[in-house]
Amino acid sequence: MNVKSKNMDRQSRAKRIADLHVFYGQNEVVGELIRAGKIDEEYTYPFVDTEEEVFEWWLVSPYLARELKEQGEVIIDALGCHWWGRTTSGQAIYMDGVIQKIAGE
Repeated sequence: MNVKSKNMDRQSRAKRIADLHVFYGQNEVVGELIRAGKIDEEYTYPFVDTEEEVFEWWLVSPYLARELKEQGEVIIDALGCHWWGRTTSGQAIYMDGVIQKIAGE
């Protein structure tokens, strides 16, 4: 299989992961839960383990939350939900490096 085919397959897998496992943008929801004390306010500050800043919060499936957590991404597991703290913005989610990496594995 040539490199172009491998990349196309990875792109297709990445798009499928994003389509099936990323549900809704949740910036306002996470913000309100933090203000209400339902989620620890540490998620409003830069994280000790990373220099990355969270730009967006997304509700994701348990599967994707596990995969993202294994890649060192910021995940909130609370109230029966899984939120991903996305550290990029302005492009389709399937194009994020971390989603591409998960799709390639």
